[in-house]
Amino acid sequence: MKLAENMLFKYSSGKVIRVLYINQITSIVYVIDMDSNKWPYPMEKETFLTLHKNKEIIAMDEDVYSRVVLEEELSEIEKLKRDYSWDVVMYFKNTLADEEHMYISKYRQKGMKETMATFGISYNGLKNYIIRYFKGGRTKSSLIPSFYRCGAKGKERKVGEKKRGRPRLNNTNGGVNIDDRMKKIFRVGLNRYYYNERKNSLKTAYELTLRDYFATESIQENGVKIPILPNTENLPTYNQFLYWFKRMNNSKKEIISRSGTRVYQQNFRSIIGDSTQDAGIGPGTLLQIDSTVFDIYLVSSFNRDIIVGRPILFLVVDVYSRVILGFNISFESLNSYTGAMVALANSMTSKKGLCRKFGIDITDEEFPYCVPQRILADRGELVGRQIENAIENLGIIIQQTPPYHADYKAIIESAFNLLNLKVKPFADGVVVIGNKKGKERGEQDYRLKATLTIEEFTKIIIKCILFHNTQHVLNDYVLDETMLEEKVEKIPIKIWEHGLKHKKGQFRILPDEVIKTYLFPSDYATVTARGVSYRKLLYASDYALQNGWFQKARIHGSWRVKICYNPSDLSAIYIFNENGKGLRKFDLLDHLSMYTNKGLDEIEQLKKHEQEMDNKNKEKELQEKLKLYSEIENIVKEAREKTESERDYSKSKSQRIKGIKENQKNERLLQREKAREELAMKEIVDEFTDEVDEFALFRVISDGNWEESDDGQ
Repeated sequence: MKLAENMLFKYSSGKVIRVLYINQITSIVYVIDMDSNKWPYPMEKETFLTLHKNKEIIAMDEDVYSRVVLEEELSEIEKLKRDYSWDVVMYFKNTLADEEHMYISKYRQKGMKETMATFGISYNGLKNYIIRYFKGGRTKSSLIPSFYRCGAKGKERKVGEKKRGRPRLNNTNGGVNIDDRMKKIFRVGLNRYYYNERKNSLKTAYELTLRDYFATESIQENGVKIPILPNTENLPTYNQFLYWFKRMNNSKKEIISRSGTRVYQQNFRSIIGDSTQDAGIGPGTLLQIDSTVFDIYLVSSFNRDIIVGRPILFLVVDVYSRVILGFNISFESLNSYTGAMVALANSMTSKKGLCRKFGIDITDEEFPYCVPQRILADRGELVGRQIENAIENLGIIIQQTPPYHADYKAIIESAFNLLNLKVKPFADGVVVIGNKKGKERGEQDYRLKATLTIEEFTKIIIKCILFHNTQHVLNDYVLDETMLEEKVEKIPIKIWEHGLKHKKGQFRILPDEVIKTYLFPSDYATVTARGVSYRKLLYASDYALQNGWFQKARIHGSWRVKICYNPSDLSAIYIFNENGKGLRKFDLLDHLSMYTNKGLDEIEQLKKHEQEMDNKNKEKELQEKLKLYSEIENIVKEAREKTESERDYSKSKSQRIKGIKENQKNERLLQREKAREELAMKEIVDEFTDEVDEFALFRVISDGNWEESDDGQ
């Protein structure tokens, strides 16, 4: 078994421990009891592995102690308390010379004393922060206060006729109960009068909202219409307006809408990390991520006659070992948020299931994964509050390269070049570069030679990555003394394995659910009677069937649920649990299996192609429908003329209507007689036709025999 930080183990007695730190040099493992408030304690690695081998402790597959909460679902007080405790813990951590000192009492006490003096907190208060940090996997979200266990968080009180809240003093206006209609009015008023370039004050926005939505009548003064407000006890107060503004307000939206995007980017966005640190500590310390437009044209997997353009390839490379940890292939725009997040999620989770979809069996040793300390990216895909929050909640620091400095990421640029060199000699539709004179006469456009689909191209890239990780020799890699002594081969996976044994880097893992929650793009799907609908695809799961989701949707109507998804494979989506803990996987329904293993881009291309075909068929249908209308009108016109010519105008309306059933009976008998006559006539004609054919055949044969008889004489 390969031991990694953050893994959970359970004793037969029920006690659960988490692995916090592994010193590969001294073979000491530091663990913490998840059911107590005690400090971590050390264990011999050999002893730990023996316990596991004897099944006295077993590894837990699910991390039930990690809490997953989206940033926008946190209240301001939760964010403040989390950020404060995070600052305290980070200060304590930085007072120590080495991370391992956090787990050793004599070093830890010194750092705690300095932290307590700086922040003015008690010993137990600081201890609680640090213990929560350890138990929660050393992520920022582990320090979110557990308010969800108290009271009725997130549940608004029922609105009745009686005013909620404490009675006001001096008969001042206490406002009105705020229901959904009132909140909608507040939101519209803010959008109309506060979130704009006029920079109205919040009080002005409140007053204009009262004018627009609460004035019951008006009077005319000097030709001007003056709105009249009702009594103050029937109006919401400014404090109520302010309260709901704080609950609904988005600081970024406020700054951008009132001052512009440039001001936000210059003065208010987060500035994190730098690009000057190296990865000398060990594997998993620093990753590089980048994207490129690959030099090949692909065809659609639904219709190979359709050329769909060049794919975007994202790679994530470990700087220390040069191992490629993750990738993503799609038709997303270059430096897109979605492509980068999926590639990062791929680098932090096992790829065995992904590779199996393409018929390739691998081990985690061939294609490893980990949660890094730092990520180095350019100023493209990893810029933005959403990305910063996602990465920061995983305990990762983002480092940005300066503009126009691709040389800062030479390692990953080299990896792109190596993949291109392996694919281009054999694939069709590769980009031809360097012919300044253009195509020669008669030369075929290289785009027309495209034959690979995105699935086939992905399979090639996986095989190239596996070759790079396990076989490629790094000629320019400089081995250190320890590597030279142990005769480490200059192969990425060999360097990676050596680093895990001898370096002090943080080899961290986190539950897949945590990584998907923070890195996969999120959206809303709709629960319907036919399944969970997202982008016109339908999904279901055993959980939904057991809880009667689809019956409820049919009886009470559909509702929306928040999801996250992998844009490169919509075979499944992940729905957030109602309690905010974890995700539930929903799979594509069987009758939509044609979309299995297909990405968002391909599905959109297929639907676009289907829409174009439908539009063409509708044009043809319209033309044929007009023809049908003309033919119907012509038949009706002829029938009308014949009927007019045979109508007896001496009959009254009642005489014409009288005896309809008898007339219908006579018509039925007449039609039957007509059908019998037509059948008899057909039999006579068929018999006559047969006679004619027989005589004709006889004459042909007779003529032939007669000629032969003449020749014989």
